[in-house]
Amino acid sequence: MSVHRFCNDRRAALRACFALGLCAWAGRVGAQAAAPLRVGLVPVFTPRALVSLYQPLRAYLEQRLGRAVVLETATDFRAFYRHLSAGVYDLALAPAHLTRLVQQEIGWQPVAIYTAPNRAYVIMSHARPVRDIGALRGQRLAIFDPLALNVMITLAWLRAQGLEPGRDFEVVETPGHASVAYAVVNGDALLGVTAQAAVAIMPAELRDKFAIFAVMPRIPSLVWGVHPRLAAEAQRLQQLLLAFPDSAEGREFFRNTPYGGLRRIEAHELKSVEPYLPELIERLRGRP
Repeated sequence: MSVHRFCNDRRAALRACFALGLCAWAGRVGAQAAAPLRVGLVPVFTPRALVSLYQPLRAYLEQRLGRAVVLETATDFRAFYRHLSAGVYDLALAPAHLTRLVQQEIGWQPVAIYTAPNRAYVIMSHARPVRDIGALRGQRLAIFDPLALNVMITLAWLRAQGLEPGRDFEVVETPGHASVAYAVVNGDALLGVTAQAAVAIMPAELRDKFAIFAVMPRIPSLVWGVHPRLAAEAQRLQQLLLAFPDSAEGREFFRNTPYGGLRRIEAHELKSVEPYLPELIERLRGRP
């Protein structure tokens, strides 16, 4: 073989290797781009209701990111926390205390928060009005999840009134906010703990059957956060979330929800829930 031919063959081989390498790199990039963005939604409503509610956001993110978006949730707050910790979700909507916990534990990055007020409502049935909190003694209190921040705050308030769960009254867990309301109006519980946002989207025929007995102090709303493995994409996701309310999909979403809008979250907002973290951690570790 001549030197000239050898050089030509070598250059051809190098070009072929480069082309194969470029194809392999493009394949990897394509595979990464094709990987769906997994969005976790805290289970404050039923899975069907959550997925339906967040379809406008899914469509908005898919169109702007050019990749599939999958909406996911969990059976309860405990399972949702496990998914957050294990990195199941890329982007997730979580309560402030869970967000603060995974921020401290694994570097979860909060990027946006809903603007509407968030507070717990203690509700009673119009058919069984309650005039004094002492009436709860020997009765039942309906809640939607013992790890929910609104529930933890309300139970702390009841303890301050001298009422200890399990000793002075029975706590009844229900599948969701609407179930709390039904338990109260059907007489299965004297009082129930739900959230301001949840009451706003309950059917009118259900809302008409109960009244607000007590209102708890305002707390941070639900928080959008990004897993640390997506740190390079966090700013882009934040920008998209903050722009969502002004999009056609966002206007549809906020017409059908009580969340108001989205804004940047301030550091002090998550620090404000730190007093609840010891109890949250104890509950997370207390039972499977």
